[in-house]
Amino acid sequence: MTAYARGAALFRAATADLSAPELVLPVPSCPGWTISDVVTHVADNHAAVLARAGIASESADLLATYEEHLTRQPRALIDALELTLHAWDVARARGMRADLDDVVLDFLAAFAVDAGEQLYLDGAFDMILVNADEDRQTRVLALYGRAA
Repeated sequence: MTAYARGAALFRAATADLSAPELVLPVPSCPGWTISDVVTHVADNHAAVLARAGIASESADLLATYEEHLTRQPRALIDALELTLHAWDVARARGMRADLDDVVLDFLAAFAVDAGEQLYLDGAFDMILVNADEDRQTRVLALYGRAA
C-alpha cells in the first residue's frame, strides 16, 4: 500500500459519516479552521492537481481518481502527507481516536527528516518541542506542530 493510499484510508475513516453539526467544529491543530474548511481544502487541492494533470474526474471520489492516476507522481508524497495529517486533525476534532500505526509514523518521520528546515520555511508547520520520553506518535506529530 502506498503512502497516499494509507493517507486516503485514514482521511476516509476520519470523515466517515460526518454530520452537518460536526462540519462547524473547530480543528485545534489548524487554528481558525473548521472541519468543513479542512475537507474543502483537501478537496480543492486534489481537484487542482487532477486539473493540472488534465484528468477530468467523472467520479465523486477525488481520492480514488487521484490514486488511480497520480500516486506514482512526486506530488503524491506531499498529498499523502496532507491527507495523513488532516485525517488526524479531523479525527481529533471529532473526538475520535487518532492512533497512527508504525508504517504511517515511519512515513511522517522520514518526510520531516528529508524536508529538513524547508518544512518550516513557509509557516505551514511549527515544530513543537516535546520530551524525549513521550510516545513515538507524540514526538512525530510534534514535528508538524500537532499536539497529541
